[in-house]
Parts: sequence; C-alpha cells; structure tokens
Amino acid sequence: AVRAMLSKQDGSQASLSQCEKASGYLRESLDFGSPAKAAQLLFCDLLLVTRTNLWQQQMSVSQQLSCVYQASALELRGFQQDLSSLRRLAQTFRPAMRRVFLHEATARLMARASPTRTHQLLDRSLRRRGVQGTGEPESHPTPREHAEALLLACCYLPPSFLAAPGQRVGMLAEAARTLEKLGDKRTLHDCQQMIIKLGSGTTVTSG
Repeated sequence: AVRAMLSKQDGSQASLSQCEKASGYLRESLDFGSPAKAAQLLFCDLLLVTRTNLWQQQMSVSQQLSCVYQASALELRGFQQDLSSLRRLAQTFRPAMRRVFLHEATARLMARASPTRTHQLLDRSLRRRGVQGTGEPESHPTPREHAEALLLACCYLPPSFLAAPGQRVGMLAEAARTLEKLGDKRTLHDCQQMIIKLGSGTTVTSG
C-alpha cells in the first residue's frame, strides 16, 4: 500500500513537467501581448489549480504515511512563476485580480509562510458580494472562489485562527452547499469527507 502511494510521486513529477512547458507558453503569450485576456486568465488559472491539486495530493499521501510534506523547490518556483504571470495579467485585466488573492494564499500555504498574512488573503476571497451596482463587481469573489477559500482556510490554517466553537464545521457546511449548487461533485465529496473527519475528531486536511 505504501509503495502504491509513493508511486504517485512519479505521476506528480510528470504532471509538473507538463506544467512547466505550459507555463512557458503562457509567458510567451503574455510577452507577445495577445488580446485574448480571458483565455490567458483561464489558462493561467488552470495551471495554478493543477499545481495546487498536485500539492494537495502529496499532502494527503504524507498524512497517510504519518509524515510532514514539504513542497519542493521546483513546485514552489513553478507556482510562483505562474502567480507572477497572473499578477502581470491582472495589471491590464481586472477580473484576474480576485484570483490573485486566492493563489497568493495557496503559495504561502505551500511555503509554510506566516499564517497571519495568509489568513488576510483568504479573507479577501471570503468577503460577501456588495450590493448590486456598487463597487467593482469584477473584484468581488464568485461563489466558487468563496467555497475554495473556505476549504483552504479549514484545511490548512492553524487551529488558533478558527477557534470559535463549530466554526470549521460551519464553514465546511457553507462550502458544501455552494459546491452542491455549482454541481462540483468531486470537490463536494472531498468537503463532505472533511466534515466527517472533523466530526470524528480527526485532523482535517484535503485529500
């Protein structure tokens, strides 16, 4: 069983290699000044989400092996490169900015940086939408971004940041309701499993 879990590392390395190639294409597209900003945002976000999923898989495997997973220099460097591309895109395409906060928080979690700033970044994605017609709509988090931020906070922030009785369960339940409305069955299942683990007293991490 241990060998089977460790074999996932090979698949992860292959996926990271593909991410590196795609990341290079993205940077070339940004250098070229392509007008397809929405497509660039979709591509960049997909890369960062893929890198996040690979990291979370390794975190889950490490937990099963009762060890602590530390993201490699390759993982961190690749994530930061794509995050830099996202920031660059956000300078001229405002809708990209709301993804910056979420992915910056993930980068800090991967690097095991101070959780205080990470919590602040996640909070940006947890803020409710303002009254329609006010503010900048593109800067408000979408329901999916809100759910993603809830999951990241519940999974990886230290207990002291979510210490109120029932706070984590409530946040996970809120995320589950949103994911159900969005039809994201896979992430909904993961969220429900986290609620079960939390109810049984098991440490909650994404798996």
